[in-house]
Amino acid sequence: MFKIYKLPFFILIFIIIYLLFTKFIINDTGYYFAYDYIINKLEINNTKNKISLKNNQNLEIENIDNTFLFKDAYGFAPKEIKKLDKYEPSIEQLYETNTWIRSNGGDYSNKFSNLKLINKDNIYNLDLDFKLELDNNKIFKKKWMNNVETNPIFFNGLLFIITPFKELIAVDILNKKIKWKFKSLKKIDSRGITLWINKNDKDKSCIFVPIRNGLFCVNYKTGKLNKNLGKNGFIKTGIVRAAPIIWKDYVVVATVNDQKVKIISLIDGKIIDEIDIHPKNRKFKGGSPWGGISFDKKNSLLFLTTGNPRPALIGSSRPGKNKNANSIIAINLEERKISWTFQEVAHDLWDYDIASPPLLATINLNNKLVDVVIVTTKIGNTLIFNRINGQSLNDIKYKHVPRSDYKEEIVSPKQIQITNPQPFMDLNFSIDDFDGRLNSEKQKILQNIDDYNFGTFIPPSFKKDVIVYGLHGGAQWPGAVFDPFTQNIYLQVNQIPWLLRLFVTSEETHPQNMQEEFNLYKQLCSSCHKENRSGNYLTVDEKNIDYVPSLVKFNDENYVDYNYFINKISKKHKIKFIDDDLIKIHNLLINWDKKIYNSRNFNTNFQWSQFLYSDDLPVTKPPWGKIVSLNIIDGKINWEVPSGYVTSKKIGTSNFGGLIVTAGGIIFSTGTNDKKIIATNSNNGEELWSYQMIAAGSTAPITFELNQKQYIAVVSTGGRYHNYSKKYGELYVFSLDID
Repeated sequence: MFKIYKLPFFILIFIIIYLLFTKFIINDTGYYFAYDYIINKLEINNTKNKISLKNNQNLEIENIDNTFLFKDAYGFAPKEIKKLDKYEPSIEQLYETNTWIRSNGGDYSNKFSNLKLINKDNIYNLDLDFKLELDNNKIFKKKWMNNVETNPIFFNGLLFIITPFKELIAVDILNKKIKWKFKSLKKIDSRGITLWINKNDKDKSCIFVPIRNGLFCVNYKTGKLNKNLGKNGFIKTGIVRAAPIIWKDYVVVATVNDQKVKIISLIDGKIIDEIDIHPKNRKFKGGSPWGGISFDKKNSLLFLTTGNPRPALIGSSRPGKNKNANSIIAINLEERKISWTFQEVAHDLWDYDIASPPLLATINLNNKLVDVVIVTTKIGNTLIFNRINGQSLNDIKYKHVPRSDYKEEIVSPKQIQITNPQPFMDLNFSIDDFDGRLNSEKQKILQNIDDYNFGTFIPPSFKKDVIVYGLHGGAQWPGAVFDPFTQNIYLQVNQIPWLLRLFVTSEETHPQNMQEEFNLYKQLCSSCHKENRSGNYLTVDEKNIDYVPSLVKFNDENYVDYNYFINKISKKHKIKFIDDDLIKIHNLLINWDKKIYNSRNFNTNFQWSQFLYSDDLPVTKPPWGKIVSLNIIDGKINWEVPSGYVTSKKIGTSNFGGLIVTAGGIIFSTGTNDKKIIATNSNNGEELWSYQMIAAGSTAPITFELNQKQYIAVVSTGGRYHNYSKKYGELYVFSLDID
């Protein structure tokens, strides 16, 4: 009997395995993507924090001073500007403000909606229409995979969102249910999706979804792949973060791994051209276009912002300005070349990349309309340029900044200084910034203040921790929004202190003639500092969990002085050491350092973490997060208000969600620690309405109209940093019934 059913039995087992493999491993992204992933396993490695100095000895650094030429620029704005309270924008400026078919609100990335059914007069009646738990499997709970930072899109009654479970889903708004799901093998990238409306066959319109090293074209009605593009619906482009743009018969992307703009045919998915973002002879890695791209269709100009060079906090291996990193770049797609570029921070050592998407706007300068691109930055600047030629609207000047105390580092002697528009955050850290709410902890820091360097553009150091603002904003990846009627921008601002640390590690063994001293070190010190003296630099979600400094100190010549060494020991250790033991250990450390330095067998490393008190809140005075309104014409800040509650006090917490603004005079914002979505009066910053969600909104909301009813939707998944207490997956949809 068994022999008779043996073959069918194995066929059945094979079918079951095949179905399970397809459903839970391959998923909707298909076999070709799975095969490509397994074979190539493309990884992003431009964030590594170690670099061996053994490899840095033959760098071409002659004439390095010639790369640091700075020239103050004078803006084209009239000396006297008449600020208009309100004016009627052009049709071109408003052409995409009633739709939302690309993340961030369209090609201009303005996140502005011309809808005003919900407004300042009726916002108090805004109520929850429905919500969806994104993990609605009652038997097998899904594993929360990642924070969702992709702004949703909307078309023909369907809302398209990314979930924390590697899914793209379509939500039928009228029926209040999920219509289809597209399940990915790997994480869906986090900066945006775009709907391509197929003019030849609207039913074949599809959503371009960046996943890992390519694009998928997912039919908006069915959730199935358009297999006519690429290999069964997968277009291998390289890593894409920013939402693609549609231009003529092409889809255009900016790739992170090889830093190119790629033009792809909408007929077959083939890459027809590539444009390099960086010079071919560059001597640095990084500078990736991850923050966002925007598109001026009239002039065929693509605008993108770039990240910082790598390694992030140590620049000895990448001398010079590192051209086109930390920059805004304009690319002419017709001519297939870069039109102009502007670099904000030269030879970046602070992770001060430009993270925000560029905004495209037409502004009124004394009744003359000018097309500009607006970029808000981590260090508090609002950069405004003529789109065509890159000339700045306002004056740009440069100031001298401190040199590095690390002899291998050749810092940029100057950095940017802008006074107009008004900086929306204070980049300078001072001793007066420490908050007194936990006074004993404040006093302990002040007693050891010589352990820190701080100010503006202070280079990271192997000798002292450096305190900075701006590492994660100022303006971060959510970016600003632009109101074309008032010519104001609105943005979330983070004013959080960060500790930057450089340290050295090595696997070089101790001097063999100092075994006695080494045994003493192992007995007294290695339990904390480890046998190889590498210490411990553990952070989780940007919070310092365990910090024990490395004792490889040849970059800090102060440690050669025994009295300096003893002073450090007495400050950092409560136990009493025998003087003779300390003399032997100090002698070991000095000779061990010499051996390591001569062998060149070491790595330099960097680390950053938020600078916090024991209550897990920043050591500085609040607000740590705020919403700012700034007028583009006169460059003045109209108002600023704290954003985010701690218990019942609105003191301003970190903001890593996003905001939108509407013609109804409302700013909707998410991303604060308190898990709220908040409606703010765009005229004065007054809070008008709020709703408590189960987790923080992790991307900007979206608004849309359906059957003469305006909706607000927000994806609630939590936050990527330690201060976001809940990681979840829920969609909230709010509406207002208009009689």
